[in-house]
Amino acid sequence: MVSVGATNGISTPMRILDLLRAEKQISRVEIAARSGVTQATVTNVVKTLMDAGVVREGTREQLSRGAPRRMLELVPAAWYAIGVQIDSTTTTVVIADYAGIRVASASLRGPGSLSPAAAIAELVDHVDDLLLSASIPRERILGACLVTYGPQDREAGKLLTPQPTDEWYGFPLATSLSEALGLPVLLENDATAAAIGEQAIGLVPTSTFGLLFMSTGVGGAVVVDGVPYRGRSSNAVEIDHVVVNPGGAVCLCGTRGCVGAEAQPLAVSALAFERPGLAARLDLRGTDDEGLADFERLARAARGGDAEATELLAASADYLGLAVVTMFNLFDIDTLVLTGPAFRTAGPMYRTRIEELVRERAAGRDLSQPQILISADVEQAAPMGGALQVLRTIPPPTPPSG
Repeated sequence: MVSVGATNGISTPMRILDLLRAEKQISRVEIAARSGVTQATVTNVVKTLMDAGVVREGTREQLSRGAPRRMLELVPAAWYAIGVQIDSTTTTVVIADYAGIRVASASLRGPGSLSPAAAIAELVDHVDDLLLSASIPRERILGACLVTYGPQDREAGKLLTPQPTDEWYGFPLATSLSEALGLPVLLENDATAAAIGEQAIGLVPTSTFGLLFMSTGVGGAVVVDGVPYRGRSSNAVEIDHVVVNPGGAVCLCGTRGCVGAEAQPLAVSALAFERPGLAARLDLRGTDDEGLADFERLARAARGGDAEATELLAASADYLGLAVVTMFNLFDIDTLVLTGPAFRTAGPMYRTRIEELVRERAAGRDLSQPQILISADVEQAAPMGGALQVLRTIPPPTPPSG
């Protein structure tokens, strides 16, 4: 596909495809008005996209005057993309069509103590099974996006953290998965991918917002005027390393009292074992691969009125709330989305406490009322965002001439 101009590093064809993905149907005139591209350029690019088989003419829109406009739409089955969100205990795979609609998904166990090579081999088997069950031809897959916690070297496709084991630090994850799948593979931060997914869902009422992603760990993202803020090395908004309890528990980064050490689900689950009888009463397992499941058991107990479980989650929510206040003050946002598997049951409780703290302490609270939202799809916003990143980044092959 030929690029004929770019804004914010996005080619004109990709911008037009983004508009079609967001609006479902849109006319050439509206594309020109919304994208800032000339009508002539839109006409040429749309022709190229139609020749490539990814855009087609749909219904006609009757105007009050003149001939009806022919609406354009994407061809959903033209291409597909794979998004894979992985952490130590859970892995979620999503397949999206070219219109950005989820057509298949699966959840499986995380890598746990597996080596990266063994985890990739297991993942590829699951992807193959999912493609087969969904009757999606492999040759129509544009690529995959591996969504993980940070910090990471996004360009090299490597994690820069020894999680879940030391073997994972610096391992060429993206390259290895690409070779195993036979497809291009991107690496993306889980919180950033989730923010991209939230934009696609279309429930966030602003183009500038923050996001808190919580699975076994905690991550953050900020979107500014519709574009994820990445920082110098695509590791921006590492909210899990904001200090909220000086002198507290030691974090992986070596600092004491970080959000990750005090408030993430694995830390909360570990604290439950320090309460006499609580772990046994709630059937907590205490193993690394059960950390997120233990947190879910605590969340369900808290929802049912268990005082000790409620106390543990409330302390975690308070620490996260302090970090979120810092996000609001640093980035001058007034909206934050909570997403990630840990918020499946605990979301409403965290939302209430975090919103209370933000409305009490955020510097800009008198200018606009801060609000905390819960994602419409806490389980799959991140892998869905990964699949969308493939659609927005990897152009389909140009069809042969003649």
